[in-house]
Amino acid sequence: MKYFLHLLGFYFAPAVLVSFCSLFFGVHILSFFISAFILPLYYFSFRKKINHYTFQVILWMNMISYALLFLCLLISQGSLSNSVWSVWFIFSLPFFVPAFLAAFTGEPLVVIAILLYHTIELMICFFVVKPEYSKKKILIVLSCIVLSLCGDAYIFLNSPSQKYKGHDFEYMEGFSSTDLEPFFPYTKNNKLVTLKEPSSLIIENPSNMPILDGAEACYPVYAAIANAVYKDIDQLEKDYAEKNNTPLGKIVTFYNTAVGYERLFNKEVDMFFGAKPSPSQQELAKDMNVQLEYTPIGKEAFVFFVNKDNPIDNISSEDMKKIYHGDITNWKDVGGNNQKIIAFQRPERSGSQSMMLYFMGNVSLKEPLTYEMASGMGGIIKEVAEYHNENGALGYTFKYFLEGLNQEKDVKILSIDGVYPTIENIKSGDYPLSTHLYCVTLKDNQKPNVKKLLDYLVSEQGQYIIEKTGYCGL
Repeated sequence: MKYFLHLLGFYFAPAVLVSFCSLFFGVHILSFFISAFILPLYYFSFRKKINHYTFQVILWMNMISYALLFLCLLISQGSLSNSVWSVWFIFSLPFFVPAFLAAFTGEPLVVIAILLYHTIELMICFFVVKPEYSKKKILIVLSCIVLSLCGDAYIFLNSPSQKYKGHDFEYMEGFSSTDLEPFFPYTKNNKLVTLKEPSSLIIENPSNMPILDGAEACYPVYAAIANAVYKDIDQLEKDYAEKNNTPLGKIVTFYNTAVGYERLFNKEVDMFFGAKPSPSQQELAKDMNVQLEYTPIGKEAFVFFVNKDNPIDNISSEDMKKIYHGDITNWKDVGGNNQKIIAFQRPERSGSQSMMLYFMGNVSLKEPLTYEMASGMGGIIKEVAEYHNENGALGYTFKYFLEGLNQEKDVKILSIDGVYPTIENIKSGDYPLSTHLYCVTLKDNQKPNVKKLLDYLVSEQGQYIIEKTGYCGL
């Protein structure tokens, strides 16, 4: 027993050392690369004490760790609140420091880091001990390690927490789901639409420039408008971004629909570009005693889309409402394959979710598909699942968001009630889910340049920018 405890102590010691080192280097997978330096020093220093039996303990402890992680991932399917994870964290006791910090900060890489540690440890022990294994036994051990690592990676990458988290862009304060950098006013060789002649409206003083915000899909529009009208806006925003170490602009801002409308109500911005606010946002405006003014500046289509291999090309408005209410759950009921419908929704208060609520009318939406993730305060929170282009998937958004920003690949847009959202059908209103693109302002905002910019948006030059960006003009 005494010898067995000695062996366990020998196994735990370097793990605890690496664990404490992570306090100084941060809870990140890079902190565990120090194990590549600590472990060789540790094992070579005590190599005379490492014999065949010591190696067996280290080998089996690591193999059990691999197996437990595989079982935890398999059973929980990415659900962080599943009690099975307690087994993994108990077994990973020597890593209590990074495990605790990871649980508190929501850092998901700690599991990968511990796997990295175990793999490095096994490789070093093989080199130091040089066990007299047959080639067949070594091949079996290595095969088990490789299969376990590959299995862990496959289950992890296909768990709901990874499949449904969206495109996961790190910048834009977490509000962006697609790459908007090509449309920043200060990005070199950006993709913003430019006029062929000087703008009929120029605002020179930064203090007189209306502050803009809007939906993600509208950012290329109002960024191009600012680029044309606001003098030296590229340099102004570049200086602000560099000084504050943020991609967000001071004048051409972006917080998306959910936060953007609140900023408008709080009078932090002058103009919001996007769809009309959701019922809950309208209630908030009423509670804050602000009156909204809607200026149509273009036309857009609200669209539903599926995997490109889905045989369905058209669906009725009535059937679509039944799908999202939960009455229809299989594609065969609307003329498709015998396949479950995975109907994705959008986050609450997003522009497309607001439009979806208008589309549903008095028909309630079923509970959206969600996934669990660790929050930054140590809890488990549920997020609305972002669209994942698997078989049977169904999603919705605005047409420009899907096509102009290349939001999803290998998908196709459905016709609704037999009408496809072509430019002609959107302009004429024949497409049943045609809608206006709005610039929303506060009625009591009497800044002269706000009125001038609203007039500019519906002018020939403003409409040129809107149409060339990818929207339909008025």
